[in-house]
Amino acid sequence: MNASNNSLNPWLIPVTLGASGIAGFIAGKLFGNRQISADRILKLVKDDFASEGDVCGSWISDEVVPFQRFAVKTAAYQGGITRLEDNQKVDYTFVADAYTGSLLELKRVE
Repeated sequence: MNASNNSLNPWLIPVTLGASGIAGFIAGKLFGNRQISADRILKLVKDDFASEGDVCGSWISDEVVPFQRFAVKTAAYQGGITRLEDNQKVDYTFVADAYTGSLLELKRVE
C-alpha cells in the first residue's frame, strides 16, 4: 500500500486558507458598506416617532450629503417630520446616517 494515498498534500491547507481569505475580503468589499435607501430610513424614523404620537407628515431628500461631527465623517440623508404634540403640529428636521439609519442630528423647528 502506498503511504502517499493516506496523507494530505502539504499545499492543500495553505491554498485553501488563502482562497477563503481572498473570498472573504471580496465579499466584505461588495456587501460591507451598503447604503440604506432614503425611503427605508424615512420609514424607520417615522416608526420611531409614531410610537410617541401621531405623525402628520414627513419628507426626506434622496441626495446623500457628507456629514462630519468632530473627527467622524459619514454619508447622510436630510429629512423632516411633523408630529402632533398636545394637539398642535410640531416640525422636526433630522440627519440620518446613510449606512446605519441612525439619527445623527434631530432639531425641533421653532
